[in-house]
Amino acid sequence: MSVLNKVESGYLQLMRILVLALATIVLVGVVVLGVSAVSDYNAKPATVSEAIDIKASAFKLDDDAAEGAGDDAAKQHPGAAKLEAALADVINKHGKTLLGASFQFDKAEVHELVIGALEDPDQGEPFLTSQTAYLDQVLGRADVAKQAKTSEAFYAIVNKVFVDYHMAYAAEKERISNAKDEAKLDASGKRSGVYISVYMIAALFSAFIMLVLLIVQIRIERSIRVMSEANARA
Repeated sequence: MSVLNKVESGYLQLMRILVLALATIVLVGVVVLGVSAVSDYNAKPATVSEAIDIKASAFKLDDDAAEGAGDDAAKQHPGAAKLEAALADVINKHGKTLLGASFQFDKAEVHELVIGALEDPDQGEPFLTSQTAYLDQVLGRADVAKQAKTSEAFYAIVNKVFVDYHMAYAAEKERISNAKDEAKLDASGKRSGVYISVYMIAALFSAFIMLVLLIVQIRIERSIRVMSEANARA
């Protein structure tokens, strides 16, 4: 009988250790979920850079020629003259380099293009500034210079740069907008996941309490058996 009591006592001790280990794991899970829930509750949309970066190296030449913008009635707009001059300076600089010193470009020819961009809420001055820099880089490329042997070819390339840049800029704006939407959805999803985490925390914590009570019960059982054995020997 004494051997049987020792075996039972050993089993109780082993069960107590296993339950204690399980309770510890559950408690760690509660803490981890709690930290994760707090983090997700405070989740904010990831920062998305609004910088438009269009590489001049991406410009591709072809044989299509586009017509230049025609003159229109003058429109007043703050900063328009400066932007027109900057754009015209780039065209004149490369025109003189590629076609000769006699080349002359009148900034009035880009007036409509500049005003149109300034009045477009999706473009504005940043669009024109970056477009001017893009045009400067494209016209400075060796492969472009080889094809701009005549004024017609030169202007066709300039017009194609304008068209291509407009499309690339719109694509970049759409990409940024989509990235912002995805960041907002991701943050919203994380905040929604907090409620699931709360339920899991509650369930795990309840399991932890039950395991603790089971440990106490096992300890009491062992104490009773020890006392019974002591009384039996007495």
